[in-house]
Amino acid sequence: MTNRSLDDLRREIDEIDDAIHDLIMKRADVVKHVSAAKKSHTALPIRPSREAFMLRRLSARHTGPFQLSALARMWHEMIAAFTMIQASYKIAVFSDAAHHTLWDLARDQFGSQVPMTAFETRREVLQQVLNGQADVGVLPPPEEDDDHPWWTQLAVPGAPVIVQRMPFAGVGNVRGVPAEAVAVARLDPEPTGDDVSFVVFTTVDPVSRSTLVSKLKESGLPGVLLASLEQNGEWMHLAQVEDYVAAEDERVTKFVKAGPAVSARVIGAYASPIAGASKPRSGE
Repeated sequence: MTNRSLDDLRREIDEIDDAIHDLIMKRADVVKHVSAAKKSHTALPIRPSREAFMLRRLSARHTGPFQLSALARMWHEMIAAFTMIQASYKIAVFSDAAHHTLWDLARDQFGSQVPMTAFETRREVLQQVLNGQADVGVLPPPEEDDDHPWWTQLAVPGAPVIVQRMPFAGVGNVRGVPAEAVAVARLDPEPTGDDVSFVVFTTVDPVSRSTLVSKLKESGLPGVLLASLEQNGEWMHLAQVEDYVAAEDERVTKFVKAGPAVSARVIGAYASPIAGASKPRSGE
């Protein structure tokens, strides 16, 4: 290899580029057949669990100096473009003056060709998804000191659920302060073997954090309590569980029967991001 001329090396690169391009076109043709084989063309075509499996598999076999985060961004772009062949969809993104980063994360996750619209409030983003004007909403993850606890709106029948965490495999430069985001959509989350789930439950009276966490653990739901607030005479609590929890999970039923929770609802799950992936970097 070291004795080869620069022209020879460039010709080899051109041949590799042609081979990559041929495979992309071949994959697009296969995707058309996948779309034709599906019985329903109206459902949201994204599959966060399938994408997680793909990127984890690529991460496990990836070697050499090419950054995994760059590879992941290329894959996100391709997956988004291939998905748009099956059906179109729209993204609503929370992006006010202090949250430009979420727009960058959404673009890297869902690709540059998918229609995205920015909204300055969390409420507007959720309303877009609830009304069917957008298929996916991108929001800041639920937090303890959140002044806008949007997660409470997911705890009702028919509401969208949390389906994805961003970034999944690292990301490049972002505008503003580096941050993370979650996607909400009307999808049924699927287990990937390494997942995080969210459960909203209510108590009639305020209950200590340690008691609630202990009751969760006793029911097979290990995790942390992210937030609690009083609403309509009851207390709503949000738990983050380090496991996949299905919508009708027996552990949730066991948790409610044990008290002091009087009701509980799973509001989504996502595949855990790839360990060691780079954090967002500020582009400023």
